[in-house]
Amino acid sequence: MDRTEHTERMERSGQSSQIRRRPPVRAAGGKAPGKPFKLNYRLMLCIAVLVCLVLALLFFIMFMVRGGTINDLNGQVDTLNKEKETLTAQVSTLTQDNQSMLASLTASLDDPTTAQTTSIADLIPQLTEGVYVVYNTGSQLQYLSVPSGYLQDRLAAYRDDSASYAAAEGDAPACTYYVLFSDRVIGLAQGNTGFVSMDRAATGSATSTPAGMYDFVAAMFA
Repeated sequence: MDRTEHTERMERSGQSSQIRRRPPVRAAGGKAPGKPFKLNYRLMLCIAVLVCLVLALLFFIMFMVRGGTINDLNGQVDTLNKEKETLTAQVSTLTQDNQSMLASLTASLDDPTTAQTTSIADLIPQLTEGVYVVYNTGSQLQYLSVPSGYLQDRLAAYRDDSASYAAAEGDAPACTYYVLFSDRVIGLAQGNTGFVSMDRAATGSATSTPAGMYDFVAAMFA
């Protein structure tokens, strides 16, 4: 082996040594790349189970609270139903008492007077002192003087119930009963219709009348 070959082998040997000793490649910042991240499936499963348990507990608490609220509401409904039944019974009793009192008062009234005229327009000017009710039987006019007290107060309440009087279309219907106050005349027909005359005329524009007023007046002539 001559010197040239020996020199070439030495150079190749040095290059191989340099290649083997090359330092490891470092990531940005001068740090060697880390190991790949591995998911801990057991830990994740434990977390999922814990979350499910917490949610189940929350739903259970909400269910118990809702159940208690429903029970309270049901109790309140039962109480209200019992109170309603009690009030209904009281209203029924009061209605019967009112009807009994009305029957007693109307029974104590004098017999109606038959008018000498069949014209309500002629009769109205004759009845000016107090409150009167008039019944048109179809062939004659009968009237009663309403005594002070419950009957007269009830008629005054009907008179002052302004919300029940609403203008209707057309002329006033043919009325069966009339209520004569000192300041007005109220005509009453079936179906809660009639008229109100503020100048005590025998007719007027059609209007609605308070519910129950027709029957109340009719009871005085029963």
